[in-house]
Amino acid sequence: MATKMTMPQMGYDMQEGTLVRWLKSVGDEVSLGEAVAEIETDKAVVEFESTAEGVLLELLVEEGTTVAVGESIATVGAEGETLVEDGDGPEETTEAEPVAEEEPSEPDAEEAPEAEEDESEADAIPLPASPSEVRASPIARKLAAERGVDLNTVEGTGPGGRILRSDVLAAEPMPASEAAPEEEEPAEASEAVEEPPMPEEEAPEVVEEEEPTEAMEEEPAKEAPEEVEEPVEPELEPEGDDMRLVPLTRMRQQIARTTVGSKTTIPHFYVSTDIDMTDAMSLRKEINASLEGDARVSVNDLVIKACVHTIKGFPKFNSSYTDDGIRMHDSINIGIAIADENGLIMPAILDCGDKSLTEISAASKDLVQRSQRGTLHAEEYTGGTFSISNMGMFDVTSFVAIIQPPQSAVLAIGTVQKRPVVQGDSVVVREIMLATLSVDHRVSDGAEGAQFIVQLKEYLEHPLRLLV
Repeated sequence: MATKMTMPQMGYDMQEGTLVRWLKSVGDEVSLGEAVAEIETDKAVVEFESTAEGVLLELLVEEGTTVAVGESIATVGAEGETLVEDGDGPEETTEAEPVAEEEPSEPDAEEAPEAEEDESEADAIPLPASPSEVRASPIARKLAAERGVDLNTVEGTGPGGRILRSDVLAAEPMPASEAAPEEEEPAEASEAVEEPPMPEEEAPEVVEEEEPTEAMEEEPAKEAPEEVEEPVEPELEPEGDDMRLVPLTRMRQQIARTTVGSKTTIPHFYVSTDIDMTDAMSLRKEINASLEGDARVSVNDLVIKACVHTIKGFPKFNSSYTDDGIRMHDSINIGIAIADENGLIMPAILDCGDKSLTEISAASKDLVQRSQRGTLHAEEYTGGTFSISNMGMFDVTSFVAIIQPPQSAVLAIGTVQKRPVVQGDSVVVREIMLATLSVDHRVSDGAEGAQFIVQLKEYLEHPLRLLV
């Protein structure tokens, strides 16, 4: 039976991707895991690997087309297999139409106007589809519910009119809080009109209700000017020759969504410490002297290896928070921050748990090179379980990093620099690096964060343990 291949989700909140180029043609045989297309995400161009094995029967998307996550892009099956087209929809509608025509034809002439009235009323109110019938992504549905946006009033810009997250953000929320007073006012007015036929006992009640209503009407009038944020308008529409608006790239939009989402939903806390890297730097020099070719172990490689050892003793920092519980990851996949002129990505070195220091070094270099060529795999984008951000090459001594959802921790390291350090009764020069750990407080507490970074420091200050 033929299998549909769909647009994969290659990022935490990726909603759509652009099919840049097909690497296979109809009729070609494809193997499971073989690259069949190049897909552009918000941050990079990634090779899409086949999720099925067989013959490529159909290409459903043309090159250059933007497709929502989960939409079908190709069909793989057995050679000569006949594709089954979706025909149930039209058949059901053709069956339903005669029924709709027969029902109004049977009633008498007197009932016909009533049917017309019912149809006009249906056009006014019941016609909009229920939320479950509206074509919208899960993220868009959740956001619409939070913002009070009626999906029936939103025009989708995704494939086939599918409503995306950006469409909901652009829509105006339903003024539910404002609608209530408007409905109450006409109700009170109608009660006032009905006062003459009502008994005198109810007259005082109407008067008592009108007084607080007038007070309530005055309050919104006073608050209305306060709600108008006039200073915002000049920022949205800059004026003057010395100002210009630079459009956001897709990568910058993605970084904005990820970082804002992280800082607004993940309660960060931070622990920092100075790490004496003198012995680690000496060991690194000895290892590099013994390596052949262009193979070199970097400071970042030493930190990655130390983090792997530390995570094994503190597995909670290799987890993800969910409302149902904390998801513990068996594989240790270390994400490393890679920056270029377009922005920042954080792909992961997969399965670091059993890798040696030199294997981690080789995998790290390979990850950087493939990110520059745009040949990273989808799981390298989405599979990270712990991340490291290194700004030492920029001569930055200290900074804090934002956690990459859905991970629970990230380590920020600065440059290694020589400093005077007191040892006993003497002052010596040592090579010091400052490290800061950002932790999701929903997953762990300050004491555990402190224990983690102290253990990390122990490994780096006694680096021979990293070789065991």
